[in-house]
Amino acid sequence: MRYSTISFLLIVFLLFSCTGNDDAGGTYVKPSIDYKGRFRKGYVRKPVSTDKNAIKNQNRSKYYYETRGKYRKRKKK
Repeated sequence: MRYSTISFLLIVFLLFSCTGNDDAGGTYVKPSIDYKGRFRKGYVRKPVSTDKNAIKNQNRSKYYYETRGKYRKRKKK
C-alpha cells in the first residue's frame, strides 16, 4: 500500500514537471556586429515584457495593423 502510493505520487510529479513550455526561458539572441562595427553581446530576450505599458502598446499596434487602410493616404488617379 505504502509503496504504491509513493510510486503513484512520483509518477504524477514527473508528469507535471515534464509538461512545461520549452520556450519558458526566452530566446537567445546571438552576439553580432552593428552597422558602426561595434560588437553587441549576446543576451536572452525575455518571453514576456516587464514594461508597464506593454499591454497598451500591444493593443494600439494591433488596432493600427487591423485598420491600417484607414490611416494610409490614398493615391490620386
